[in-house]
Parts: sequence; C-alpha cells; structure tokens
Amino acid sequence: MKINVLLLLFFLSFACQAQTLENNTDKIDKAEKELSDAFTTFFSTCLVEKECQKCVEQLASQATDEYKMYLIGTALYTIDEEKSFELHKKAIELKPNELNFSLEYAMQLHRKGLYKEAIPYYLAYKKDVKDDFRIDLWLSECYLNTGKTEKSIEHWKAAIEEGSNTGIDRAIHTIHSRTDQIKKHSELRLKTEQKDKKSTYDLIYLDLNWEIDWWNTLIQKFFLEKDLELIGEIYGKTSEIYLDLSAYSSIKKMSKGYGKADSIKAVLVQSKMIVDNNRFFPNGNITSDLLNVTFTNKILDEKEFFDSRKNELLTLADSTKDIELLNIYAYLEVTVNGKVSEETDKKGWNEYKDERFAMSYFMGLAEKNTYDNPDLEKALSDFPNSALMQFVKMNCAYIEDKEFEDDLIELIKKEFKTLATDPNRYSYRLKGYFHLLENGK
Repeated sequence: MKINVLLLLFFLSFACQAQTLENNTDKIDKAEKELSDAFTTFFSTCLVEKECQKCVEQLASQATDEYKMYLIGTALYTIDEEKSFELHKKAIELKPNELNFSLEYAMQLHRKGLYKEAIPYYLAYKKDVKDDFRIDLWLSECYLNTGKTEKSIEHWKAAIEEGSNTGIDRAIHTIHSRTDQIKKHSELRLKTEQKDKKSTYDLIYLDLNWEIDWWNTLIQKFFLEKDLELIGEIYGKTSEIYLDLSAYSSIKKMSKGYGKADSIKAVLVQSKMIVDNNRFFPNGNITSDLLNVTFTNKILDEKEFFDSRKNELLTLADSTKDIELLNIYAYLEVTVNGKVSEETDKKGWNEYKDERFAMSYFMGLAEKNTYDNPDLEKALSDFPNSALMQFVKMNCAYIEDKEFEDDLIELIKKEFKTLATDPNRYSYRLKGYFHLLENGK
C-alpha cells in the first residue's frame, strides 16, 4: 500500500512531539494501533480524493476515548486548527493529569494567543520533563505576551542554552506553522470542478510547491496526480489549460534535477510559453516559478528579458492585478538596475497592499528613515502584524537615541510568530533582539 508524504510527516511529527509517562505508553500505543487503518485512509485516500471537511469529520468520529482524541487531535494539528483544539480540550477534560495531554493543550492555547492560560500547562509538563528546551522557549513567548519580560528572558536563555539553532527554529515553527494548505487544496478542487480557471491554476501551483515548513517545499505527488486527472476530465485532455499545466508539472519535476536545461527549454518551446517572446502563464505564481527556472538554468538572461519584455510584464500585472507578476517585475528591476524604483514599491504597497513592497520602500530610504515618518506609521497600520515594519520602527528609535524598549518588545512578539526579519527565517536575529532587551545599548 502506498503511504503518502502527509502520512509520513504526521508520524514523524508525532515521534518528535510526543513524550509520555511510562505507565501511559501502552494506552497510547494501543490507541494508535486501533487507529492505524483510519489514519491510513485519512491521509492516503480521503484527503487526496474527497472534501477536507468530510474527511476530518470521518476521522474525528473515531475519537471514542481520550487517547484517541489526543492522537486524532495531533494528526489534525496542521490541518484543522479548530477540530484539533476541540479534541485536545476534550481529552484533557477527561484526563487532566495526563502529561501528554497537558503539553498538547498548552500548545493549542499558545497558538490561539491564550498565553496566560497556556503557562500553567507548560509548567505542569516541565515539572516531569525537565530537559525539553522547547518548553522554556514557548514559555518565553507566553511570558513576553503577558507583560513578564524578566521571566521571558530567563526562559529564553534556558532554551538557547539547551537547544540547537535548528531546534529553536523548528520549535517556533511548531507553534506558528501554516494550517491552511489541506483546506485550501480541498476548496481549490471544488472550484476546479466548477471550471474556475484561476482556482485550477492555483491548485496545481499548490501541489507543485507544497510547504513542509518555512524552509522546505516538495511536490505533493499524490495530490498532483489526482488533480491533473480531474482537470483532464473537467476541461478535456486536449484543452489548453490541461496541456499547459501538464507542461508546467513536467518542467517543475525536471527543475529538481541537474543538467535539464535543454529538456526544460524544449517543453517551453513546444508549449509556446515564455521563451522566444512567447506568452506568459495567466497566473503570477506559475509565471514567477517558470521564470525562476529559466533564469536559474540560464535559458533566459535576466537583463535581456527585462529590457525586451518589462512593459509587457508590467501591463499584464496591472490588468490582472496579480501581485506576483508585479513581484517578478520588481525582482528583475533590482537584478538589472540594482534597486527597485520608488514608483514600483509604492504601487505594490498602496495599490496591491503587499508588505514586501512596503519593506522595499523603507530599505530604499535607508538613512532617510525616521521614527516619526508618517509613511512608517501608515505601514504599521497597514501591516499591524509585520515584524519587518516593526523592525524599521525599532531601528529608527535605536539610531535616534530614543527609548526603544517598548518597540523592541513589540518586535520580539511579532518575530516569534514568523522569524520574518531574518532573510532565511532563522532565529539568529531573534537571539540578537533578546540580547538587546536584556542588556540595552
């Protein structure tokens, strides 16, 4: 029997997260064995072919005792946040002294922003499991968000003393990871069945760029196979949309290997896409992906492409209001000219409401940035959860010798959720912010 990547990822996640009291291991193992077929059906068959919500309800119906509630709640942690919370809440209500339940429920409360409520459950778990650095890390975020800065620093220092850099990164991701991909896939399939072309393009893009975490993507082969089959049935296997998406799929697969430039170019030429001044895909994400492949494999030269097709690209972005097309334009602009123009940044920020362009605008201002800049206040209002915008604010306060602690604390709160101010989304900058918080200038 084929076991898909989703099922594998669940069991890997479970192995990493679950820590049990010895006398309850048998109960968890027993429940896991009893749910084995249900999990296999859920991950390998149901989610691939059926509507997500129906699959979730079907799996949740198997939660007939607290241990099955715990296991199914964990399986749904990155699939259905509300159902996962509901099951973990029921499990701990039925068995409030179970160590595993305390940890999972604390994590659930934490990611809901119920920091004060999460703290006692983390502390209860920590009494029995003293060497899990993640608990100190998660307590650090919870204490910071409840105004207890000193306790936050104390637990942060304990976490980084015991945890590796990668461990810290992944523990932060565990709380703040995406939970929308499976549901989004299900919704896009339903819209594809209704011949919504935008959803059809988005569906295959999602399959070919499935996020495992903040640092890695993969091709979700089981979804891709079924989704292309569906598109062939809905639109016909001789339709342009089916042939184009099949070509995109082939190119994406080839791009994962080496020495495939000639083969990739051949598919583009045959499909009459992009190369030789041929058409763009009517989807910004896919066009961006294909252009990245052509530039990486030296099929096209960025400067030559930008010089010859920049107006066409910008016109298409404006006519479709596709932010990813404008983002391609900005990428080429900075590659060729050394910077993104202020006009492009303001268009992306004000017309498309995209945070990336706002940040690019402030990077362009450089030393002209000021703490009281009205544009900065507008950016913070437009993107209230942005660690990037908060960094600009805090940095201005620091440079201008203003009191910066409150702005720094807000930055740390936002950085915890995304690690966005580090280009690679690692926790190095977060460590620097905590050092500054503890030691000042």
